[in-house]
Amino acid sequence: MYPKEYINCDQEPIHICGEVQEYGYLIGTKDSKITFYSENILEFFSLDSKSIIGQSVEVLFDELKLDINWDNFSNNQELAIQHITFGKEDYTLSIHSNNGFTFYEIEKVKPNHKINKEYQAVQNILKNSNDENIWKVLLKEIQEIIDFDRAMIYQFLYDGSGEVIEESVKPGLESYLHLHYPESDIPAQARALYLKNTVRITSHVSGKTYPIFGVQKEEIDLTYSVTRSSSPIHRQYLKNAGVESSFSTSIIVNGQLWGLVACQNAEPKHLDLQSRLLVETLTRTSANAYGSYRALETLEEYQRINLNNISLRQNLLNEDHFEKSLKDNIDDIMNTCYAEGMIIKINNEILTHGNVPNHSDIQKIIQWSKDNEQDFEENIFISNTFCKTSNLELDNSELSCGIIISVLASKTSDMLIWLRKEQNQKIKWAGKPEKGTVSEIKDGVEIIKFSPRTSFEVWKEYVKDTSIPWKIKEIESAKWITSVILKASHTKSSQIQDLNNQLKELNAELDSFSYTISHDLNTPLTVIKLNAQLMKRSFDPEEKSSQFLNTIITQVDSMSDMIKNVLELSKIKKSEIELKSIEVNSLINQLAEDSKISFDSPNTEVIIENTPEVLGDPTMVYQVFGNVIGNAIKYSSKSLKPKVRIIGEVDEYEVIYKISDNGIGIDKQDEDKMFKIFSRMSNAKSFKGNGVGLNIVHHLMEKMGGQISYESESGKGTTFILKFQKPDYDFSIS
Repeated sequence: MYPKEYINCDQEPIHICGEVQEYGYLIGTKDSKITFYSENILEFFSLDSKSIIGQSVEVLFDELKLDINWDNFSNNQELAIQHITFGKEDYTLSIHSNNGFTFYEIEKVKPNHKINKEYQAVQNILKNSNDENIWKVLLKEIQEIIDFDRAMIYQFLYDGSGEVIEESVKPGLESYLHLHYPESDIPAQARALYLKNTVRITSHVSGKTYPIFGVQKEEIDLTYSVTRSSSPIHRQYLKNAGVESSFSTSIIVNGQLWGLVACQNAEPKHLDLQSRLLVETLTRTSANAYGSYRALETLEEYQRINLNNISLRQNLLNEDHFEKSLKDNIDDIMNTCYAEGMIIKINNEILTHGNVPNHSDIQKIIQWSKDNEQDFEENIFISNTFCKTSNLELDNSELSCGIIISVLASKTSDMLIWLRKEQNQKIKWAGKPEKGTVSEIKDGVEIIKFSPRTSFEVWKEYVKDTSIPWKIKEIESAKWITSVILKASHTKSSQIQDLNNQLKELNAELDSFSYTISHDLNTPLTVIKLNAQLMKRSFDPEEKSSQFLNTIITQVDSMSDMIKNVLELSKIKKSEIELKSIEVNSLINQLAEDSKISFDSPNTEVIIENTPEVLGDPTMVYQVFGNVIGNAIKYSSKSLKPKVRIIGEVDEYEVIYKISDNGIGIDKQDEDKMFKIFSRMSNAKSFKGNGVGLNIVHHLMEKMGGQISYESESGKGTTFILKFQKPDYDFSIS
């Protein structure tokens, strides 16, 4: 058994093949001395192989009476061309330099009366083409010059595969229009070569080739050669396709290999250098025109995007609540990238729009993004095969094959996610993209090469787990809109910071005001109350004056309570507390009985079930339960059978108390007023109160590391939910 070495098509060194085609003759020099030559040059010039190596190329051409203008070729890295005459025949001499060698290539001129129409052909392309038919016009002009069986515009796709998007084919031949070809038909190193040497011809696929002598073939880089032979694999590929002559020129748009003009002929056919260069000129003209059309279209598109983003940015800034502004504008954000679904993760909230997967899939995608964020380029990830490459097991994978993930901040999980569904497209391939292998033994190693495919019958395939690729302008739009949102978020954060600073100042002023007002108002209120009580003694209780005085006394008491509560609230914010485990069973029972007396509701049924200990400050816990239990008894006191239920529960991290009543309940229109100071419910006007109690409870619970919430329905009662820390997690809070 021999050790094996596998060589795929994309590993074939096609630029150092060491051969020229039969139509061309090659001499190579270094420092003007001949160092290599193609075998057929000996017969062409009637030279002796022993005397050619080391000879001066200028001396040789002088001896052959070739009229060479050497001034045109001095140290010229670009291709230089001159017409020469040898043996009463016309030839072209092409000279270029590469890797320290100078290449002299000679080929015969073939008369072509259509060459004189070069100017007219260029004018036809510029005048008669537009973005839609430019390639059709180009093929028409090319066929006027070369007259091949088939001429095609072959466009490279995002993955290196290609599609025939336009063709000119002779009658009776099968159409290749819209057929796809796999990436392996024109592998990466071939595409790289097409970008460097834009014109290639294989005039006789089955014809003879001539080796190069003088140096090892690996030393001769034929990248820019005009007579270089095609690789054996490529020639076999053409034979398998029934082609004996192949000609192509590269379509380069904005410096990128966009596609090829690919021409095929069933019989051998040679195009001389002048004809090939004319076709290249026409192709370059068309490519430049196409690039201009696309650039104008892109400019107009970016202008539209820019205007949309300016409008979107303004919308984001005008809204007081940033999350709400994102939700209101999510459709516009989605459409900036022509996506079909949109997910926005912001401040632990997930907003969705359009065609998005289920909640489980969304969570998996978000988690994958967090786990792989370090691999994102500039905080953005783009794919049109996400379901295939991410290895996620998704329920609705077809909805997220295409994805753009833009992370809004590196230390948060906030992100924008644009989605595209599986394209579900049927592709027609020009034969099944499969290859066989051939092997040979070389230096004790079995070389296994992948042979070109032999099947060219139309083969259909459904594209799975793949979306339509994201275009550059769509990716740029994603980056742009991310920047817009970040700027809007930063502006909003700055505004919020300014407001917070103002609130701190106002709170400090309010605290000072609270202490001042408690002192300055309590004294005159006390005097007013005493005077009212003294005056009341002078009137009959049934007189109106006595009733007016009662009202004054009641209002004074209410104002005193309000001042006391405001002062209490100020103390809560400033106080430092130490939390400890508190037994609340006796406290709750006592508060329930006291509240029944305070609110004159002796018939209220109070049910107390489970009273686990809580972590809190004794005074604050007393105030919390006192307020909430008192409210439950007060607002259910006018029910037919007033009932209050108090239940304590313990879970893994919290102690939860639920205090329910069957009282007046809370109307939905009052939801936003529940814990605001001096706010009273619209249906509570017949009950005594000043709207401060629940605000105090809210602050007390926050101070102790807990929280308060409620569930209610107007006319059907209310349940307040108090969540305390468990005593197991005792720590100090200030």
